[in-house]
Amino acid sequence: MRLVVENDACVIIPAKNEEGSIAFALSGLLDTKLIPKENVYVVDNDSKDRTNEIALSFGVNVLFEKERGYGNACLCALDEIAKRRNTPDWILICDGDGSDDPRDLSLLIDVYHTQKADLVIGSRTLKEVEKGSLGFLQKFGNWLTCFLILVFFRKKFTDLGPFRIIRYSSLLKLNLKDKTWGWNIEMHVRALQEKMKIVEVGVWYRRRHAGISKISGNLIMAIRVGIKILYTFFKLLILHGR
Repeated sequence: MRLVVENDACVIIPAKNEEGSIAFALSGLLDTKLIPKENVYVVDNDSKDRTNEIALSFGVNVLFEKERGYGNACLCALDEIAKRRNTPDWILICDGDGSDDPRDLSLLIDVYHTQKADLVIGSRTLKEVEKGSLGFLQKFGNWLTCFLILVFFRKKFTDLGPFRIIRYSSLLKLNLKDKTWGWNIEMHVRALQEKMKIVEVGVWYRRRHAGISKISGNLIMAIRVGIKILYTFFKLLILHGR
């Protein structure tokens, strides 16, 4: 398994009101010593707390995106990464709530290199997860989306988890546009439509380090996100086919 510093990689961490967990998430990531801190981009998505101040104390890049939305935050980081003198070979996207275990990063990197994958997804269902880390609505929405992928693409997946590595050149080819919670499903479906190599890897998933999930902790938000994911899925089928 690779344990060398990946100087040609960048990390994107969208964060909104994560002052209770961003330090935990960043310290765990940087402690792996796999990615230099100057290659890490935390995107403060209109936080009303000390998220950006805490992130800055770690010496990482902190960006500000006032337009709310997971996709908006990722697109903001990609705009900044495009300005780098040397563009990265791959991008890691992970959450700022501490639920992703950075100790699994070396496994994702190893699979990315050895299997020459375009997209490596950390599956939260292939390994045992911490009790209470995934709510019923998350599990159901995840199952439904994977079922639709199986029906329409004849490809079996177990999760659309947020902890993922994607080849930078492949990411550019996908030309992702979703600005909110359709970002991950758009990436997955577009990668299938472009016949890219997608590999799942089992990862350990923890309860968020602090606070309540903005999705599973809010029934109305969970329903809105579910509708948006379904809308994005079928819109992509209409626009790009199978």
